Amino acid sequence: MTPRTGRARIGWSALNGAVGVLAVVLSALMIVGPGIALEMTTLVIGTAKDPNLGTELVIAREKGYFKAVGLDVELKYFPSGGDLSAAIVGGSLAIGSSGSTPTTTLRGAPFPIKILAQMSDISGAQQIIVKPEIRRPEDLHGKRIGMLKGTSSEIMVDSMAKAYGVDLGKVERVSMGPTEMLSGFIRGDLPAVSLWEPHSTRARKGGSGRILLSGTTSYVPGREGPDRIYGDHSTLFATEDFIRKNPKTVRAVLEALARAVDYVEKDPTGATAVLANEFGMPADDMREIMKVNRYQMVIDQVMVDDLNRIAEFLFSLGKLKSKQPVTEWIDTAPLREVRPEWVRIK
Repeated sequence: MTPRTGRARIGWSALNGAVGVLAVVLSALMIVGPGIALEMTTLVIGTAKDPNLGTELVIAREKGYFKAVGLDVELKYFPSGGDLSAAIVGGSLAIGSSGSTPTTTLRGAPFPIKILAQMSDISGAQQIIVKPEIRRPEDLHGKRIGMLKGTSSEIMVDSMAKAYGVDLGKVERVSMGPTEMLSGFIRGDLPAVSLWEPHSTRARKGGSGRILLSGTTSYVPGREGPDRIYGDHSTLFATEDFIRKNPKTVRAVLEALARAVDYVEKDPTGATAVLANEFGMPADDMREIMKVNRYQMVIDQVMVDDLNRIAEFLFSLGKLKSKQPVTEWIDTAPLREVRPEWVRIK
């Protein structure tokens, strides 16, 4: 009797496994499979030519995941989050991927958008780059630091000051764009800059710089190691009108991007090659940038808390007309239908 019971158990195990796989397949077919008519099959998605914001979008296009769910997607690159926001407000675009600051600023305008998913935890890509003589944050007293006011660049400087006791009244903060910061750092006019990847890598290599701090890691002598002083996330968002009128299309987009996340996890070397080609960067540089980002679509409390802190800072600068809890402008329903385990807030 024992051998027969063992065989029976193996049989039931195999059957349960097959049923599980079939359930996953059927679930996918219900979301985007054959016979499911999308509201639109041609779509333009806005983002920046930046691996912090557009990784899954590029992978989904290049690996055919958008095509697989019935979508012909054009990626439209914008030079900044502000330019993308202007296109959304102007009505030429309805869906895009951007960093937390421009997305929060757009919502607080106020403009009716909702976050559909996280694209990446990009906290580690926000970095303070310094010349060799700047060894500790307090060495910035009496020095100049380049940053872009009202963006993650400024918030990173503020976070550094709070975490390391830097008196910003003793630091000359010069507001400028990333290209100006990069040029000034390479020339030696600026001993420190608050940049994000891939600009920070270019500053280090072109200006003999080093990372003093990132949003997640300290390189300060004696305090080296993990130290999350600033949280930032790239997000996929769309206008409320677009989400309401195109629920099947929204789910199809999320399904394609979810497959892209799976690909990045399973084949990071292949993903690096695709992104290096798309963004015109050496593969080694792209590999290093990808290491500081966490590519995921999870909607969790970490993301919510980080976005709420960013909203508080922007409100204190007068960039937002009112404070609105982030949970009020996150739509979890579409992602819950595609990957329910990725929705970790109520």
